[in-house]
Amino acid sequence: MLMINKKYFIIFFSSILVFVIGNLFLDVKVEFLTTSLVEYKQFSLNCGSVYQILIEDLEYTDINLRMHDPICYNNAVLKVLNSVIGAVIVLLILKFGLKYINKKSNHEDLTDLLKILRNRNSK
Repeated sequence: MLMINKKYFIIFFSSILVFVIGNLFLDVKVEFLTTSLVEYKQFSLNCGSVYQILIEDLEYTDINLRMHDPICYNNAVLKVLNSVIGAVIVLLILKFGLKYINKKSNHEDLTDLLKILRNRNSK
């Protein structure tokens, strides 16, 4: 029974780790919400991948999108920071969780059975 719990624990946290690291490969998107008395609009700007923004120093040719360069850069840095912190937290939980599961004993609590046997022997 302990092995099944250990296996599911490892599978669960490994899948979370894959999702956290996989988040780095998604595009950075910026959403703007605008409201007025008459209408409500939502605009979405796809900045590109984290690699393009941070390493290749992506610059937009359209003059309207250039003002969003710092926003895209900051969101890319935040995505990297969140992924690193998330991966560290998941790995720490996995490490200490496995230590706890390995320390946990497979023995059942036999104190009730011992009390019953002592009462029978004393009679």
